[in-house]
Amino acid sequence: MVDNRTDVTINITNAVLGGILFLSPWLLGFGQETWAALNARLSGGIVVLLALLAVVRTHDWEEWLNVIAGLWIAGAPWLLWFEDVLSARWSHVVIGFCIVAIAAFELYRLYLEPDDMVTRHRPPG
Repeated sequence: MVDNRTDVTINITNAVLGGILFLSPWLLGFGQETWAALNARLSGGIVVLLALLAVVRTHDWEEWLNVIAGLWIAGAPWLLWFEDVLSARWSHVVIGFCIVAIAAFELYRLYLEPDDMVTRHRPPG
C-alpha cells in the first residue's frame, strides 16, 4: 500500500509542472515558435491529464507514461528542431527531467518500497 498523502503531493507537482509547460510559450515568450509552442501545450496537457488520472488511483502504467512523456519533453528541442530557442529548450529540458525523476521515484515506491515501511510511517487511525 502506498501513502496517499505522498501520492497527492506527487500528482499536484506533476500537474503544476504540466501547467507551467503548457503556459511557457506565453510566460517565456516563445509563442511565435510553432513547434516549440505546440509541443509545450500538447505535452503539458498530457502531463496534467496523467496527473489527474493518478489522483483517482495510482497505477504503474501512468508512471511509465510519465517517464515516456518526460523523456519526449526533454528531447523535443532536438527532435523538433527548436534547440536554438533558449527559453523553449531549457523549459522543456528542465521540466522533462523533473517529470522523469518524479515518475522514477513513484515507480520505486510502487515496486521496491516494502509495504511495512509505508505503514510504519503512516499515522494510526
